Amino acid sequence: MKLSASQAAKKTGKSIPTITRAIKSGKLSATKKGSGGYEIEASELFRVFKAVTEKPNVKDDTLGHETPQNLTENTSNERVLREKIELLEAALSDAKTERDEWRDQAKRLALALPSPKETTPVKKSFWAKFTNR
Repeated sequence: MKLSASQAAKKTGKSIPTITRAIKSGKLSATKKGSGGYEIEASELFRVFKAVTEKPNVKDDTLGHETPQNLTENTSNERVLREKIELLEAALSDAKTERDEWRDQAKRLALALPSPKETTPVKKSFWAKFTNR
């Protein structure tokens, strides 16, 4: 039994681009039709991807589990993600403020210290010390 890419997607619960990517990468073998589509042997398809049982309430244009079933779950997940983003943005802002404070302190310290050239004493050679020159 040979299946098209769209039929294979419905049987496995994957998207059509996922099926065609698997074919192009060599993970799934198929033959190219003259019209540009693919013919996939069912046994080859199920060797690579697991079969999904068909649900009676799923429309033909959807792919089963890839369509959100419960929108309240998605909105609660979205709310949690937004809270995490806000926390991360606040932590980033704190880190930037602290960084700026450390930078200012380093600049103040650098201005307060004498330059290394001023503190290095001039060394006399042995003979200059010996002859007191």
